[in-house]
Amino acid sequence: MESLTLGPGVLDEIVEHAKSSYPMESCGLLVGQGGYAARLLPMENCLASKSEYEMDPGQLIRALRALRESGEELAAIYHSHPSSPAEPSKRDIARALYPDSAYLIVSLAEPLQPQVRAFRIAGGQADEIELHVIV
Repeated sequence: MESLTLGPGVLDEIVEHAKSSYPMESCGLLVGQGGYAARLLPMENCLASKSEYEMDPGQLIRALRALRESGEELAAIYHSHPSSPAEPSKRDIARALYPDSAYLIVSLAEPLQPQVRAFRIAGGQADEIELHVIV
C-alpha cells in the first residue's frame, strides 16, 4: 500500500474521536476498499491509557466478521497520541499485526492543529505513506 485516501468527513470524525477520548488514546478501524477509507468504526481502548491502546478483543472480532460479511476491507487502523508526535512508537511497531493495512496516527500535541500521518508497518519497520483527504 503506497497511499491511504480518506473519504469525505472521515478525517474530521477521526479527530473528533481523538479529542473526545483525550487525555487517553483513541483507536478504531477505517473501512473501505483498496486503500480508500469510506468510514470509521471507533473502538474501545480497553487499556484506557494515555500512552498506548488495545482494541477490545470482542468488539474487534465482531467488527472484522461484519466486514467479511459485507465485502468491505480493513483499509487502516487508527489511533491517537494525546501528547506526542504522529509517529509510531516502538510499542506501536511491535504490535502492528496487520501488514496489509495502513496505520494512521493523529497527534493532539498541538490541540488546535492536530497532526495526522499514515504509515505502512511491516517486519518491524514503519514507512510513511501518502495520505489523501477528500473534502
